[in-house]
This record gives sequence, C-alpha cells and structure tokens, in this order.
Amino acid sequence: MEGRIDSTFGTFQRDMFESGLVSEIGANCFVIWIAIKTHADFNTGTAWPSIRRIAEITGLSSMTVQKALKELQAQHLLKISKTGNQKQSTRYIARERLDVRLGNRLLCRIVMDYVPSKIRATMHSIQETLKSGERNPEAFSQVEIIPGDGFVWNDKTGTLQAQIPIRDIPTRAHDEINAENFAASALGLKMAGIKAKAKAIKK
Repeated sequence: MEGRIDSTFGTFQRDMFESGLVSEIGANCFVIWIAIKTHADFNTGTAWPSIRRIAEITGLSSMTVQKALKELQAQHLLKISKTGNQKQSTRYIARERLDVRLGNRLLCRIVMDYVPSKIRATMHSIQETLKSGERNPEAFSQVEIIPGDGFVWNDKTGTLQAQIPIRDIPTRAHDEINAENFAASALGLKMAGIKAKAKAIKK
C-alpha cells in the first residue's frame, strides 16, 4: 500500500503544545477538537459528526465525548448549536485560540472560527497588518477578542485598556512576543505605548 498525506485542510497548530493549551484542556479534549476539525466543511467550517461517530473514531466513551465537548465550549475552542424543530441536529465549529501575554500576564485571548478555506488567508492578513503597523479593521472582522482579567476591550479605539503595575512589565517584553502569535493589530501597535505610559506613571 502506498502511503499518502492528505494536506487538504492544513495542519493543527503546534503552538497549542508550546503554549501549554493541550496540557490545560487535556488529551481527551484535544483529540476530540482535532476529530471535529477533520469533519469541518471546507467553506463554512461547520461539522456535524454524531456523538457516536466521535466516540468511534477517538476510542472514547460517549460520556467522555459529551464532557469534553462542554469543556471545549467553555475554553472558547468550540461553537455548538442546535438546528431543526422536532428532530434536532447538533452543529459544531472548531475554533482557534491564541493567548496573548505580556510576561506572565494574560492580555487577552484571540479566537477565530476554523474555516479551512479561509483560515490561512485570515492569519496571513493579520500577520501582514502587524508587520505594516497600519490599521486594518477588515483583517480582524472575524476575530473575537476576550480580555484577560483586569482588561477591557474598547471597540471604539480598538485597544485593550487596563492599569498594569510596572513590575509586571518585562524589560524585553516587546522582543519576546512573536508577531505571528499576535492576532490583533491594536495589541502589537499599542505594546510600546503601554510600556511607555507605565514608565511615565512611575516618574
């Protein structure tokens, strides 16, 4: 038998391991998240495998699958909806999540729907916007920003707002943050401003 690799839908993010997200949600949630992504419609991201189907392909019990689905939803890694009237059908959309940190402080979580036909272009658009430093609301139209504790997202200005103690801001914070892991231009653009403001307050 000739081995083949199906790259149609792309690969899952190794960042999930490096960021510690896999260890946070656990192996069961992770494998179910991947299973749902493999069922995603290429153009909409919608998947509708049954609980029985997910249990069958993951080797997990139905009860474990149902528990993991709830946890994935709570962790902003899955959208779940019901369709139909008398005979309801469950629909899923897997989500990508990136945690943006300044030192050990969680600034926000960037969440976007996993739509195979659009995910690469969406990420590319975000990365290019970060590199150019230009405001491009269209690049983030499909992105949900979930502020970390103590932070508020201002839709009008497109910025995270909070008071950050100077001791919580690493000296080399702007060098340590990888632009590819930034999924909101305002965060990248305002990073230097946050640090400068904190120094001004200290004086």
